[in-house]
Amino acid sequence: MINKSDEKYVSASTKSVSKNNLEIFAKKVFDKLISDGVPPIPYNYKVYFLNELDNEDPEFKKHVYEMIALEESNDLEKDIEFEIKLKNSFKFSKDLLSHVSIVYKLSKKLKELLEIQLKEAAHITNNKALIKLINAFENNLKIIDTRLSREMDEIKNIYSKNVEVLKDIEKNSIYDARYGVYNKNYFLNEIKKEITLINKFHHTSSIIAVKIKNEVFNKLSSEKSRILINRSLAKIMLKTSRRTDVVARFEENIFAMLLKHTDIIGAQRTVERLSDAISNASVFLEGEELDLKIAAGIVELKEGKDAETFIFKALKALEEAEKNDELYVIEKAE
Repeated sequence: MINKSDEKYVSASTKSVSKNNLEIFAKKVFDKLISDGVPPIPYNYKVYFLNELDNEDPEFKKHVYEMIALEESNDLEKDIEFEIKLKNSFKFSKDLLSHVSIVYKLSKKLKELLEIQLKEAAHITNNKALIKLINAFENNLKIIDTRLSREMDEIKNIYSKNVEVLKDIEKNSIYDARYGVYNKNYFLNEIKKEITLINKFHHTSSIIAVKIKNEVFNKLSSEKSRILINRSLAKIMLKTSRRTDVVARFEENIFAMLLKHTDIIGAQRTVERLSDAISNASVFLEGEELDLKIAAGIVELKEGKDAETFIFKALKALEEAEKNDELYVIEKAE
């Protein structure tokens, strides 16, 4: 049976798992951990949770697994797909090296053949013998040329395939190697997943967009210095974030954070904590110590809206904060 209330398709059977029943079960799992003397860290709790769930009523167990499925992603499938692509790339690279090696050997053979023919030609005085030597040399050249052409075609074909695989890997990557944080694609996907969870469980999460203020960048004469400043910001964001937060580079000079289960007040505190940390950081560039300042845009994630809407509002709030010389601006999601 499907309930279409609020135009959201929610399994009516899943609703039968009351909040109280789930809370009672969760406490039971925690009590079991304590009684067994096992540290109640997240990993241990998850193991005990799933083990104890097997002892519950089949209907209850089914509905809880449905709820868990909403929070689980297809990360394993993505990892397998990524590994397959990576192995294909290694295979293509290995094949390329093999064919390049053959081309090298053929080129070497051609050079040796030419040297031999030149030595023989130096001692020939008879025209017929010279013509015979030249003809033999031409035949050898044709054989080598045919082999070289075949190898070059193979190299071109394998190279094209490898480039396509590498482009696909790059397109689906989640990491920004320059700054050591997640990239824009991963961040957007995480927001979409979080919105799905919010639509289901009705909790509150927030996102913030952060950048070093332009007044700081204007003091720098090189792109390298700007990159170093942004790296400092990225490191401090990682250092001050929780394990559940998602830190990413979003655009040029703009970073973002997804703060799960965090309301506007919590997001404000995060920005203030980040501002304090970065203002206390000692950064020396181009012969002087820089006083780093940030601007931020904050938006709370709501039900029934898409990720792009929230991103637009966060960037708009960031722009206003920069323009008005404020630490942050809060943009309403409505």
